[in-house]
Amino acid sequence: MKKIGITFTAITEEFLQKIQSLATDYEVIQLKHNDPSILECEVVFGGIDALMVKDAHALKWLHTSFAGVDSLLKPEVNFPDEVVLTNSAGTYGIGISEYLICTTLMLMRRNMEYAKLQFKNEWKPLGSVKAIYGSKITVIGLGDIGENYAKRCKAMGATVTGVVRTPRSEIPISVDKLCTIEKIDEAILDADVVALCLPGTSQTHHLFDKDRLNKMKPNSIILNIGRGTAIDTTALIEALQTGHLAGAGLDVTEPEPLPSNSALWQMENVIITPHISGNQSLALTNTLITEKFISYLEDYLAGRPFVKVVDKLQGY
Repeated sequence: MKKIGITFTAITEEFLQKIQSLATDYEVIQLKHNDPSILECEVVFGGIDALMVKDAHALKWLHTSFAGVDSLLKPEVNFPDEVVLTNSAGTYGIGISEYLICTTLMLMRRNMEYAKLQFKNEWKPLGSVKAIYGSKITVIGLGDIGENYAKRCKAMGATVTGVVRTPRSEIPISVDKLCTIEKIDEAILDADVVALCLPGTSQTHHLFDKDRLNKMKPNSIILNIGRGTAIDTTALIEALQTGHLAGAGLDVTEPEPLPSNSALWQMENVIITPHISGNQSLALTNTLITEKFISYLEDYLAGRPFVKVVDKLQGY
């Protein structure tokens, strides 16, 4: 019997039953991402150990429960051309944009510094803070996550600029201004906050190097929830230590995990979280991820083309 392997650990029993009721010709089994039984599955929902991909000869379609698939598309993985790859892009926007809003406010209002004073039993005003209202915020990457963050910032009174890879015929209502990546330096020049919402590709690697970080507005904030490789870590540390940047919110770092001896850990104006901004502990995100897979599964079973397939050369 043909098999569908579910490695998405946050799936509920209700959704498992729904998948089985749809795929009546398949055995639906729950597995770990490195379980040898995954090699017998025609469809996998969740993820698969990258080293096992080349041996998964029964695999026809992999739908990841995450959006970034760069780990599967490394040359050494040799992802098969004949296997269709789809992802869960479009399901993380709400959860991660709320994380970004939280991080933005914590840095602007100096909450990290106040938290440290609290633990030392110190009642000590720190002086001036900032507000999203009236600020200029630039969002690099205007996909589901970037657009959700931009929309929330604009609703809170910020002037928002979006930076995209390819031109669009219309400016989304989530931003006040739109430009392409070629004008990124212009877009960050007077931004109080720059948020990176980018996939991990060769084009985004160290997009923010020492030169570009120095082009950011003095006393501005940088946020990164895409891939840590978008920022040169050494250059970021220098920009923070010299005071050129007022702060950084990092859910992703280069490398990951961030080494315990990194200077970033001890900086009061840096928020570090272990790649959890889109964490599957958020029930809403889990529901959206599973519903997207089920929608794609209906297309797969009916022989219809998917709404969106990952371009293995582009990486998304």
